[in-house]
Amino acid sequence: MQSTAKTLKENCSIRTDFPYELDKLTTVTIILDDGIQLAANIWMPKSTNEKFTTILEYIPYRKADWTSRRDELRLKYFSGFGYVALRVDIRGTGNSQGIFDDEYSPQEQSDALQILKWIQNQTWSNGKVVIYGKSWGGFNGLQVGVLQPKNLVGIISAYSTDDRYSDDIHYYGGCLPAQEALAWSTQMLIWLSIPPHPTYQGGIDRDSDLEKIWKGRLEQLVPLDTYWMKHQTRDKYWRHGSVCEDYSKISCPVLLIGGYADLYTDPVFRLMTRLTCPKRAIIGPWGHQWPDSAYPGPQIGFLQEVVAWLDYHTKGAENGYDKKEMFSVYRLHPNVEDVSSVIHERKGEWIHFNQLPSFPIEHDERNGLPPTNNDEQADEKIVYYVSYQSLQRQPSVNEELPKQMSFLSPQITGMAGGNYLGYGAANLPTNPIDQRLDDGTSLCFDSLPLTEQYGIITLSETFQIIFFEFVDLFGFPRVRLNLSSNSPDALICVRLNMIDEKSSVSILLARGILNLTHYKSHEHPEKLNVDQVYPIDVTLSGLCVSLPIGCRLRLSLSTSYWPIVWPSTNLSVLTIHFDQSLPCVLQLPRLTREYSLRNDFALPEVAPSIPVNVLRNSSNQRQRFVDEIRQFVTLRTTDDDGCIEYPDGLRFDESMKSLYQIQMIDPQSARVEIERNLKYYFSDASSFQVDIQTKSTMYEESSVFHVKHQLNIQNRHQEFFKKDWHLQFPRV
Repeated sequence: MQSTAKTLKENCSIRTDFPYELDKLTTVTIILDDGIQLAANIWMPKSTNEKFTTILEYIPYRKADWTSRRDELRLKYFSGFGYVALRVDIRGTGNSQGIFDDEYSPQEQSDALQILKWIQNQTWSNGKVVIYGKSWGGFNGLQVGVLQPKNLVGIISAYSTDDRYSDDIHYYGGCLPAQEALAWSTQMLIWLSIPPHPTYQGGIDRDSDLEKIWKGRLEQLVPLDTYWMKHQTRDKYWRHGSVCEDYSKISCPVLLIGGYADLYTDPVFRLMTRLTCPKRAIIGPWGHQWPDSAYPGPQIGFLQEVVAWLDYHTKGAENGYDKKEMFSVYRLHPNVEDVSSVIHERKGEWIHFNQLPSFPIEHDERNGLPPTNNDEQADEKIVYYVSYQSLQRQPSVNEELPKQMSFLSPQITGMAGGNYLGYGAANLPTNPIDQRLDDGTSLCFDSLPLTEQYGIITLSETFQIIFFEFVDLFGFPRVRLNLSSNSPDALICVRLNMIDEKSSVSILLARGILNLTHYKSHEHPEKLNVDQVYPIDVTLSGLCVSLPIGCRLRLSLSTSYWPIVWPSTNLSVLTIHFDQSLPCVLQLPRLTREYSLRNDFALPEVAPSIPVNVLRNSSNQRQRFVDEIRQFVTLRTTDDDGCIEYPDGLRFDESMKSLYQIQMIDPQSARVEIERNLKYYFSDASSFQVDIQTKSTMYEESSVFHVKHQLNIQNRHQEFFKKDWHLQFPRV
């Protein structure tokens, strides 16, 4: 019945021999100024006369169980090379005292500063701290960097953002991400409902009444979408913690990690362009996991990279790290194998350079940020003119062609889009599939086949002209359209696809979405004047691709993109106007800067993890159902994370079922339902035997968002806690 834990990827080795022997402390308590005690783990070199730099990871994801395996793989590895690794549960989570309030709150940041002060006073500390983390831990690392604590000497930030409104899981182009926002809120709802681990972990006092502490947490639990939905525009709530408000406040060295299957790639480009501190970035094909284990591959020896970065910046090691280029990017080769919902590895190669791509100023303008130095105009671009049913290299002079085209997409457009956030696990079906499904319900403009004239031309030693067989793009495609709407509310989704020469398969390269009432400002949206023509700029997601000669490009426009974003309140017909004096254009950023082509990343390597038994393997399903009579389309996903047993007898069992439903011609029919189940059982029957179920629903009626949460908790097969929320938010 039982098996050993999931094996790591075949090319990932487990390192057991390190320069330093290690100690692990699992009952560390950090006392804050208000008396709250935080729980922490420490991995450190065995007692020596040395003092060490500390690597801090500070997150709410339960050090005693949920992250314990991954912490052991990586934090122990760093310690083996002469660092103290400190893993802290955020206030009110895991085994830390207090009440959790919100993501990235002022309290969370204040506590972080006190943790840094505590580190500085420890006998094993040399005073230096590097904050390390992905997602939440990447966010708060940058946020603490803005506060400029004196002993913060570095930040390692993976899959994070500089702008909490524009580039996070809550809003996308001013639209609510239907697929991710509710899912993330329910994920935090169920995780925050788990009791503290019953074995003493530091933080909560030994012999405390854990059930009383647990009940106290539950009674003050607030679903996080309560905050998000109250702030549907980019107001003060979102500006807090958005480091783009002043990049200059981050002065210590920064290492950034991004992945094209993840939603937090664009901020890496912006941060690299705007930060003035020492910086380096690595962008791979990955989803939302560390680069040594993330899918799609190829994976890299991420920990070896981090140790070299740490040694250079904190120990002054002359290890050649200063010779590395600032930017390492995996250049993708899109092909027909990319249209599977599950992809294990993408074709491409690593390129490295020091010149940075510019980011279109639209982000600054729409977010009310001061202008920054930007060399966007200096970047070489391929320009296409959006003409009647085609992309042309020259403006159209054919007076017989129509001067406008109207389009209204069925609400199911977007079903081929995959997930807004790819989680990076091996068999998760989150990748965009063949875009012809969505192209058929969109207004499309196709180019002629790419030819050698777009390629890079070089001169050999004999001065013979060589034409490469690829067109390289790097940066941010940008579209300018002249649009009018028959409704005061509308959205537009813009997709750039590559059409394979032999099969006509449509492969997604980049996309961008804009709530058109936000065309000027995300903080101060304006209703559209019906039938008025507006110049609309849409920046698509960043890319680095090598396109084969002979393929075609397709620009696809739609008025819906479900379930990536919530639909507009009303059906909205958009009209694109072809104006010779102000043409509609697509600008593609060419890769013309000098780069080095090499793969000098090591193969993945990690430290030994804790042994667990897999009692049930994980599994996933993604199914689409069409009701042709009622014209409803339903996407159902099942994500079973399996069941594992830890060495202390804890069995952790988690699963989720999601439903995304909409009628083809009725945006008001949109509905999301998410059910989660979590079992937290110990083999000792006298300990916790917890069953948690949540059911959450979101829909819209009369321009009001309705969000319902049901939370039911049993302990030892008896009801322990139950609460329902029915939240209502007028749509802005």
